[in-house]
Amino acid sequence: SQYRVISFKLDDCFLALEDRFPPPDGQVVYCLSYPPCSFGPNLKGDLVWFQHSFGIWGEIDNHFLVLIEEAKRKKKRVGVSFHTIHFQTEETSSGMTKREFEILSKTLPLVDFLTVFTDGAYRAVVKAFSQYEERVIVLRHGVHLYPKANRYDARKEFFSYLINHTKISSSQEKEFFKLEDYLYSKHTILLGNYGFINPTKGILQLYELGRLVQEKLPHYKVITLFAGIIQNEIEKNIYDYYSVLAKLKSIHDKKENLFFEIYIPEEILPLALCALDFTVFWSKTQTQSGIMAHAQGTGTCVVGSHWEGLGETLIQSALPVADTLAELAESIVELILEPGRKEKILCHSREYALRYSFANQAKKHLLIEKSLREGAEMPLLDKMSY
Repeated sequence: SQYRVISFKLDDCFLALEDRFPPPDGQVVYCLSYPPCSFGPNLKGDLVWFQHSFGIWGEIDNHFLVLIEEAKRKKKRVGVSFHTIHFQTEETSSGMTKREFEILSKTLPLVDFLTVFTDGAYRAVVKAFSQYEERVIVLRHGVHLYPKANRYDARKEFFSYLINHTKISSSQEKEFFKLEDYLYSKHTILLGNYGFINPTKGILQLYELGRLVQEKLPHYKVITLFAGIIQNEIEKNIYDYYSVLAKLKSIHDKKENLFFEIYIPEEILPLALCALDFTVFWSKTQTQSGIMAHAQGTGTCVVGSHWEGLGETLIQSALPVADTLAELAESIVELILEPGRKEKILCHSREYALRYSFANQAKKHLLIEKSLREGAEMPLLDKMSY
């Protein structure tokens, strides 16, 4: 292949679990570190395309900017995909945070193009830096596509995996067996999510949502489930993270509110998501979600908050979106009582997933590279007309 990836060294900052380390691959070079930070002899080709999110690049923006400047000194064309640009904060008039404004003010003069995931982020960047409008492109997050699966079968396989292939305790195994009749009943609604435990994700609100739905549906059994871990050793020592973990453990009641401190590997995640009747995203600070890109491709019904990129994606997918948990609970109840309406919504979601599949979005990356190489205008791609 003519393309290759340069990434950060795999250590406690990124991957803390041994079974998550990818095998050696000549196409991926794990050489970057904080500090010093340099490409060294690893920079090949004419175009360097950076992927940026603040969670990966850390608190010091200079490391990122130093690498861009190094690429420019080596006469490379440079592009950046910014994954985490806000557009609904009150920190700046554009809706971005002050930190985002500062790093973009230094990045945009250096790069040939800059992509964002959402129309909202595009409007925010262009409002703040109108002189660079021609460099800014909307390239939506790709969706993983999976074969359609029966929810009942997915649920049985997923819970079988939890019992037989994870390190859950014997007491938790017994909990599953006691719940078995409920878990596979057509009168049981399973809602929840998976992922790394983070105080910004609104994980605890999932259980409040489950309670609200249960109140409105006394003839159903509503079970709320979250499974996940704190991502790395550094975060385990931060109070806000282990405070959420402690609350999740206390919420676990072995009946309606379930929590399992386990990592769901990527190969199991589609099964886990398909097992849910509703996959819920309720963050008020996140701009996007990688898990959401998996969820939409499995056929689960994704619902969530009307906030940032999550809300924009839900709206474009015709999926339930709300400003409050009470409103979201009402939407979920309506779909449970009107299964035909839910099927129609899932068809719209599938159409979105097909339109923005990873295969299609990969081709759009190549269109950008081609336009840059030929000196043509940047392609319109995913930006909606205003």
